[in-house]
Amino acid sequence: MCVEKFKLALIVILIFYASMPLFLMAQQEIEMNLVDQFHFEYPSLIIGLTYDGEYIWMSDVAADSLIAIDKDTGEKVYGFPFPMEPDIYGLTFDGENFWASASQFYLYKISHEDGSIITSFQIPYPMGTNGGITELTWHNNFLYCMITGGFSSVIVGIDVETITCVDTVGTAGCSSPTGLTYMNGYFWFNDYIEIKIRKVNPDTWQYEGWFPHYYLCYKYIGITNDGEYMYCSDNFRNVYKYEIIENSAIEEDNIDTLEYPIQIRTYPNPSNPEVRIEFSIPKKSKINLEIYNVKGQKIENIVNNKLLREGVHSFIWNGKDNDSKPVSTGIYLYQLQIDGKPVATKKMLLMK
Repeated sequence: MCVEKFKLALIVILIFYASMPLFLMAQQEIEMNLVDQFHFEYPSLIIGLTYDGEYIWMSDVAADSLIAIDKDTGEKVYGFPFPMEPDIYGLTFDGENFWASASQFYLYKISHEDGSIITSFQIPYPMGTNGGITELTWHNNFLYCMITGGFSSVIVGIDVETITCVDTVGTAGCSSPTGLTYMNGYFWFNDYIEIKIRKVNPDTWQYEGWFPHYYLCYKYIGITNDGEYMYCSDNFRNVYKYEIIENSAIEEDNIDTLEYPIQIRTYPNPSNPEVRIEFSIPKKSKINLEIYNVKGQKIENIVNNKLLREGVHSFIWNGKDNDSKPVSTGIYLYQLQIDGKPVATKKMLLMK
């Protein structure tokens, strides 16, 4: 009898682990460094955060203002009042203007120049009476919204041109997510019950890691990144600057480790607005030269599968994307491919 009970218990345990969601089994603590902490005397509630290529912007609910701070020193630079009556919770930047969520159902496009409302619309996603948009981020040219309500949450991708839903990403069973950013190919948000920043795969909807955040984080916080560091608020008077110790979406190469010598450089660097990219190749080859943003999205193809002789070559990037639209100030990466193989990737800073 005891043997049969043991077998039964063993079967139950095996079934439990076999049916356990992968995200519960695969979570690992992510190595990170707390690089800096910015403390502010006046704001009592910092919620939305975003990066415009030059400054970190925060939603100061106490002062009803959007405020720009220096991402290296934390010093306030300038700002302007909220252009609407409700407080701004979610905040993100599309390269030209801000997008904000400030009520249960509405998104607002706000001028980066003067803080005026350009347009607003109701999100095309069914939400209950307790539902709300708590945070925003951009990914693949779509606006992703963290929607929470009751004991359920979901990340919804919106095409702001057609005002349609194009994607939904689960939060892997987390009922208490807040804050949202897209960095290095993953969504990141805060689990305010466990006080952890979670890393979620947008394709599988599963957690793939976490790191601890400051212990005074409550329901609404802001998260953003500049491609190199992640910035998180804590609901009070602080913004924390984290270095995530893992590979970025497009990793900068050490060209000394290549199987044959490649010389590549940009000048000037920083550039404004044009930059010359110069490189040498050891033999006649087909060349691709591409520009990426820090999210790993291709911005421009400078050289497209062109056969070039051995020697030194140089090309100019005019600071525009494939649609001939000027890109924003920020860090970009240029990647040299020889015969279809990436051989060198380097960073450059574009200033406007």
